Amino acid sequence: MLAAQILGIEGWQMALAMGIVLIGAATQASIGVGLGLMAAPTLSLIDPAFIPGALTLSIPPLVIGMAWRERQFIDRTIYRAVPARLLGSIAGAVLVATQGEDAVTIVIGLAVLLAVVASTTGLHFRPTLRNQLIAGTGSGFAGTVAGVGGPPMAITYQHSDPQVLRATLAIFNTIGLICFTLPSLVIAGVTGWREVQLACFLIPSVVAGLLVGKYTIAKLPPERVRPFVLVVCAASAVVVLTKTVV
Repeated sequence: MLAAQILGIEGWQMALAMGIVLIGAATQASIGVGLGLMAAPTLSLIDPAFIPGALTLSIPPLVIGMAWRERQFIDRTIYRAVPARLLGSIAGAVLVATQGEDAVTIVIGLAVLLAVVASTTGLHFRPTLRNQLIAGTGSGFAGTVAGVGGPPMAITYQHSDPQVLRATLAIFNTIGLICFTLPSLVIAGVTGWREVQLACFLIPSVVAGLLVGKYTIAKLPPERVRPFVLVVCAASAVVVLTKTVV
C-alpha cells in the first residue's frame, strides 16, 4: 500500500486510522463533538506524528463543512468568546511552562467531570455572555493543556437546539483552529511535512464522516443529542485523567 511505502506505516494500520477518523468525524458531525476523543488514543499508538499535528490539520474540512451546512443556526453571539479562547490558550501555555502539564491536566479533567455531573443534577448552563467568556477561556486553556477544548463550550450550549449547538461549536472551532491552534503548532515546530502527508490520508475520512453525519442527523432524535454530548464530554475527561494518572 502507498502509505506503507512512503510513510513507514503498515497498510492495515493506516486503514484502521482512517476508519476510526471516519467514525469520529461522523459522530462530531451529528452531535458537535467527538472526533478528537474517539480518534486520538488509537492514532497516537499507530504513529505519534498523528497527534496533534496530522489530526489537527485534517479537522478544518469537518468544522467548516458543519458550520456551512447549518450556517443559518449559528449563534452570532459566539464571536465574543473568541478573544477569551485566545487568552485561555496563552494562560494554558504559561501555566504548563511554569507548573508542569500533569497537575494542570488533572484539574481540567476533574472540572469537566464536575460540570457534567452538575448538568445531570438539573443545573442549567446557558450561553450568556458570562458563560460564553468562561467557556471560551476554558476551551482555549483545556485545548492547549490537555487537547480537550470542546467540552467547555459544548456543556454551555447543551440545552440549545441541536442545530444551534452543532453550528455554533463548528464555527467556534473553525476560528480557533485556523487562527490559534494551527499557527501555534507550526511555530512550535511540531507540524511539518510528515504531519501534512499523514493528514492527506485522514482528510478523505473526515469528509466521508461529514457526509455520513448528514444522514445520522436525520435519524437522531433531538432529545438524544444532549445525553450524547454529556457522555462524550465525560469520556473526554476520563481519558485525560487516565492518561495523566496511569
